[in-house]
Amino acid sequence: MGRTANIAAMLVAVCSIAPLAPPAAAADVSAERLLNAPSDPQNWLMVHRDYNNSRHSPLKEINRDTVKDLKLKFLLSIGGTSTGGTMRGKEEGTPLVDDGFMYVVDTWNRVMKFDVRSGTQAVPLWRYDPKITRSRTSRGIAMYGNKVFVATYDARLIALNRDSGEVVWEVNAAAPTDPATGTPSKVQGFSGAPLTVKTRGGKELVLVGESTGGSMGTRSWAGAFDANTGALVWRTFTIPAPGEPGSETWKDKHNAWRIGGASVWQTASFDPDTNLIYYGTGDAFPTYDPEFRPGDNLYTASTLAFDADTGKIAWYFQETPNEHWDFDTPSPKMLYEVTVNGERRKVVANFSRNGFYYTLDRANGQFLRADQYQEKVTWTKGIDPKTGKPVDYDPNLDVQTYAGIGVRRGKAGQELCPWWSGAPTFFPPTYDAKRMVAYVAAAEGCSAGTSIKTPMDENRDWVGQRMCCFEQGRTNVHGSLWAVDVRTGKVIAKERFQLPNESGLLSTGGDLLFSGHHTGHFAAYDSDTLKEAWSFDLGTPITAPPMSYSVNGKQYIAVVAGGAGDMRGARLYQPAAVIAVFGL
Repeated sequence: MGRTANIAAMLVAVCSIAPLAPPAAAADVSAERLLNAPSDPQNWLMVHRDYNNSRHSPLKEINRDTVKDLKLKFLLSIGGTSTGGTMRGKEEGTPLVDDGFMYVVDTWNRVMKFDVRSGTQAVPLWRYDPKITRSRTSRGIAMYGNKVFVATYDARLIALNRDSGEVVWEVNAAAPTDPATGTPSKVQGFSGAPLTVKTRGGKELVLVGESTGGSMGTRSWAGAFDANTGALVWRTFTIPAPGEPGSETWKDKHNAWRIGGASVWQTASFDPDTNLIYYGTGDAFPTYDPEFRPGDNLYTASTLAFDADTGKIAWYFQETPNEHWDFDTPSPKMLYEVTVNGERRKVVANFSRNGFYYTLDRANGQFLRADQYQEKVTWTKGIDPKTGKPVDYDPNLDVQTYAGIGVRRGKAGQELCPWWSGAPTFFPPTYDAKRMVAYVAAAEGCSAGTSIKTPMDENRDWVGQRMCCFEQGRTNVHGSLWAVDVRTGKVIAKERFQLPNESGLLSTGGDLLFSGHHTGHFAAYDSDTLKEAWSFDLGTPITAPPMSYSVNGKQYIAVVAGGAGDMRGARLYQPAAVIAVFGL
């Protein structure tokens, strides 16, 4: 069932794209259309398809029986790898499709629109380049009304006209520089896709989360901007300042909260019934040095629920207090209903990097359950079924140890499972409501240990600086695909890959899952058995999640490919990024 394609063939296909055509229009993306996205299978209007972050398409023309006939229909070139920047060319974006028009962003925040209505070619309509000077990645864009929104790595938020690609408004979205609160604007930036909502109070908002500054000596934030004007509506920091709720969990004497971290790496989910927005936060800065920042370090490694109108934190749940190993929780928060202890509950759930799948009440944050999905977990002896905290958490300690394993200054690193960079981070899971199964693809294995050779000087101002001095490694790492029954929390199926997966997943009504790999292998998997049902070699690394749409009743699967591949055995940098579109 395998298919192969090499770079030469890809370039030929790219060159066959039709010449520039006049702008074309589609119906505006209204608040009603976004709310009804689950019942609009032909389109993919937001990065994770719906406000529930399900990444599930009900389309089923491509299914177990027909997938063997799936073919590459066309490729879209979206540019080459530029010079400079970090992680350049590592494409992680999800295309959006509305009535046969595709919108996509590359890792340099360049936004493009294509007409894909023919099903056999892509007609480029416009291309916008914000001309950023440093790059990391971009995970997607958002739409509302007749606008496309892109959040850039240099912390700009830009609204483009969907028909022409012209700038409607542009704002510097970074929090103002404030030495007193440790907020340097120069290190702030965005990598997650924005989300657009209409709140209970009637506000039309673009939501973004600051990501990169949290790992570069500042504190991150979530914010909302007026979709019509770009004006700031609210901004809430994910590290509390002295006197704010949660500030008592920073127990040091050198204002570690000013560089506390808690990045917001991914796109929010939204519950219109509660008017709440759900984000996961990153680890505490400095990573791997809990002695620099004694205390639980709120609101790091937490699920946060924000009031959509005001930005006030309605509730929080912290997974790993005073965490040591980069066990943050950036995986997108999924919303669904499930029966827990005999009671039907509306929940928010996610796969955490600490090896557990957490389920919380989405209205109040009540902990409901945590189930281990990583095969080997050694950092804790388990999760308390009542509190949701690790059973070895000691509220009397300012620096936790957990199961006798922890990072300590001047001590040799200890093997720890799971591997800190293996469990899912930005690569998104998917939820199949018919099966009541959540799927995630990531990595499994252990860290060889972290040792701090030179502790950070507590008398130095680390605002806007990278942390200093640690060692790390990994052992027995491989990729895995898990299926978790959300009613029981049990892993009901699992498939192993040679390399870690950073593509994420798409599930469909055709009883299939789709994902890509660092090797360029793009594949479909049976939703029940997880066995591979079809594959195609794109010849370039895939670190972006697939999506699906339909035009004139025909279903297509699309994925962005290209960029850096740094896993063992994977190809290295490739010169171009493309979107591969498959159909029957």
